[in-house]
Parts: sequence; C-alpha cells; structure tokens
Amino acid sequence: MKRGIHRIKRAKDKENSKNLGEKLARLFEIPGDVIGSRPKVTAIGRGEVLIENFKGIMDFKDGMIRINTNNGVIKITGNDLKIREITSEEIIIGGKISNIDYDA
Repeated sequence: MKRGIHRIKRAKDKENSKNLGEKLARLFEIPGDVIGSRPKVTAIGRGEVLIENFKGIMDFKDGMIRINTNNGVIKITGNDLKIREITSEEIIIGGKISNIDYDA
C-alpha cells in the first residue's frame, strides 16, 4: 500500500479556483460569462427574460418571481408572469415585465 500525503480541499480552494478561472479568462481574452458561473440576464423587449447560470427559484407569486444566483437574487416583477422554459442551466420567464432588480 502506498503512503503519501493527501490534501483535503477546503472552501478557500474553491475561491482560488474561481479566481484562477477569471485570471485565465482575462489572460486569453475570453469573455467572463463563458468561463465563470456568473448569471447572464437577457431581456427581450418587455415580454421575455432569459437567465443563465441560476441556482433555483426562491419565490413565485402573482406578479413577482425571485431567482437565486451565485451573485445574489434577481427579482422580476410584472403582470401575467409565467415560466416558459426551465432547464438546469437557464430559465425563461415571459409576461408583461415591468422591472428587473438585482439584490447582492
């Protein structure tokens, strides 16, 4: 049996790997949204919002949807809001969107 020193990854190691990914993205001039897990929000007029890299739905009430991301909560308000499509990587919200708020 081989003996050796095994290193246990800690939460700090995850932070360093995120920083490393961002540094590599800057070095190779790659857009940050391609490498990182930061959310990307795309509004298409006032009728649709696409959110990529989300963690989950926090709240879904009449006129308001709150989405959890790695960088905070995104709150969408409006009328007749519906989740049109949802996958593990993105969510599409449709309706008459009046506001998109970012809470860090």
